[in-house]
Amino acid sequence: MTVIQAVIQGLIQGFTEFLPVSSSGHLILGSIILGLPVPGLSFSIMLHVGTGFAVLVMLRRELKWILKALIHPDSPAERQRALALGVYVVLGSIPAALVGILASDLVESTFSSGGVAALGLIVTGFLLKLASSRSRRAEEESSEAAQDGRDRRGYPSYRPRRRGRAAGEAASGNDMPSVNLPKALLVGVFQAVAVIPGISRSGATITGGLLCGIDREDAARFSFLLSLPAVFGAALLDLRAAAAAGAPILTLPAFVGAVTSFVAGLFALAIVFRVVRRGDLSSFAYYCWIAGLGSLLYLMFT
Repeated sequence: MTVIQAVIQGLIQGFTEFLPVSSSGHLILGSIILGLPVPGLSFSIMLHVGTGFAVLVMLRRELKWILKALIHPDSPAERQRALALGVYVVLGSIPAALVGILASDLVESTFSSGGVAALGLIVTGFLLKLASSRSRRAEEESSEAAQDGRDRRGYPSYRPRRRGRAAGEAASGNDMPSVNLPKALLVGVFQAVAVIPGISRSGATITGGLLCGIDREDAARFSFLLSLPAVFGAALLDLRAAAAAGAPILTLPAFVGAVTSFVAGLFALAIVFRVVRRGDLSSFAYYCWIAGLGSLLYLMFT
């Protein structure tokens, strides 16, 4: 793989890992349509590392708050909230981890084709459209309830409406209050489904969060917190396979790909938080439909 190809692969991975348009689908279709080489183990490891560090940087305030609340909490309640959030991330990661450990070879051999990736993009488009509709309904319900002085369950509402926060900014120690254990597990199931190429992990998990009633900003932030075990877990699995095969880990193209995916990932995360704050993912849905249908037509007639 050349350095230029590494840059292209890094851009694809960095942007599509977090934009809800499926990185796996784009990497597969990119290798077919653009003639890009399929990433080797060492390159795949470094791509995961690059995107993983992008999440660490973007959500540094949440992670710092969790660590502080666990080690030096301001109150027992703060420690309990941080511990609960950590447990939600761990338990929400279990469905995807089980699929990755028990069925990764089956998934790769069965679904890693251009046609499946294209169909997955179309499915992702429907998920994103569903998420947009759910977000709009929730916003309308919240507005109506606020006018009546009630929350969405019909009880008096005394909590002030949250203003827009910077991407990754923690909520003064009261982080992601709309996430609970059943919702975290459901989001984890959506993440497990996203092992199929073409189905976006971020798109699926944000959709799952919105469908089960998680606040849209919390849904995005929890989605990317949930990506950390998945991203670094995938890197560890690739590292084990690379070590068994005696493959070199840090090559120049792999390093360039990691840096590129890191920078692209930061931009992608900022875009996603901005779009989610508006509550409309329709533009990504239209893109997925166009890309999926266009790829199917290309595969059919070439």
